[in-house]
Amino acid sequence: MTYQEDRMLQLMQGMPQYKDGTYDDLAVQVDFDISDHPNPNKQRRQNIKRALKALKPMKRPFWSPRKYWVGGKYMHTKPHQCVVDGSNCTDCDYGDLFDQYFRDPQTMQVRRFQPWTGVVPGKGRQLNGAYCPQHLMLYHKLLEWIDQEEGETDPNFFTRLKKKGIAFVPIKRGPKEEVHPLIVKWTPAFIEAQKDGLQILHYTNPITGENDITMIVFDNRVLQATAPTGTVLKNMDMANYHEVIEKMSEQQ
Repeated sequence: MTYQEDRMLQLMQGMPQYKDGTYDDLAVQVDFDISDHPNPNKQRRQNIKRALKALKPMKRPFWSPRKYWVGGKYMHTKPHQCVVDGSNCTDCDYGDLFDQYFRDPQTMQVRRFQPWTGVVPGKGRQLNGAYCPQHLMLYHKLLEWIDQEEGETDPNFFTRLKKKGIAFVPIKRGPKEEVHPLIVKWTPAFIEAQKDGLQILHYTNPITGENDITMIVFDNRVLQATAPTGTVLKNMDMANYHEVIEKMSEQQ
């Protein structure tokens, strides 16, 4: 627990509504007001505007001398901190969002997630912090709203393509090749193996070019150096995730 969280917990324990209980940690709760506008398009745009505001990284106050240091504009930039509220994300459970934002989609190995100063990917610069699960859920929803907005704000898309001589023609490819039911059944197991960093070997037929044999290799030397996986940051593949991230930041 950070000094800020410890101080906040002490103050909260002094409040009448929390005096009777024994508390040793804090959990972040994000209250986001979904727009109730009757027009779905305007409702979505209002939600996007509100989400962008809610996800803006917290800046230092103008009177803080650290604000004018190099890289001191934003308050929460440590790898384990949420850039919005400054909470410690080490023990947070990200659930289903973990695989989407903290793993490479191809290898399923742990990758670094860095929020942007402008919230939207590519806008501004990336910070060394993270999002707590509540803010990451809002960020995920924001990307969905933006994707929907971009898909509906260009009603003349096909007309413009037609002027360029481009057209889409429906085709029929025929029945798809049937996949063996055992491959379908065991595919999730191979995905979990990738998450755990297990080596997967593929033997390709030199004549047909098809994959003939797939093997999962349990290398004891690798297993001893790999931490258990899950959806909590401190239990990720990298045993000392935040220490590794800090060293990466120093090298950049």
